[in-house]
Amino acid sequence: MSLRRHLAAVAGSAVLCLAAAGLAPSPALAAPTGCTAWISGDYAYSTCTSGTGEHSVGVEQSHPLANPILLTGGWTTVGGVSSVRLMPWPVKRIWVNRRG
Repeated sequence: MSLRRHLAAVAGSAVLCLAAAGLAPSPALAAPTGCTAWISGDYAYSTCTSGTGEHSVGVEQSHPLANPILLTGGWTTVGGVSSVRLMPWPVKRIWVNRRG
């Protein structure tokens, strides 16, 4: 067997072993879709209904003596709810951060 064929056979075997062990490359993540953000009481929330990435809620509030205050909730998977506690100042905007 030539060296080239031997290397090709070894490389092919390695790929098969990795795939069998579950270490093959995973499918690409898709950014979440179907996302909504809302405020209830002293908290802001977000959730997404499809995709395979993660999301978190984002909030901008205005402070009378300082720059805008930016708050973000924790990252969570699709179907989960991200939340962040609001400060006692007016909310300027709310959005959903997406990654994946």
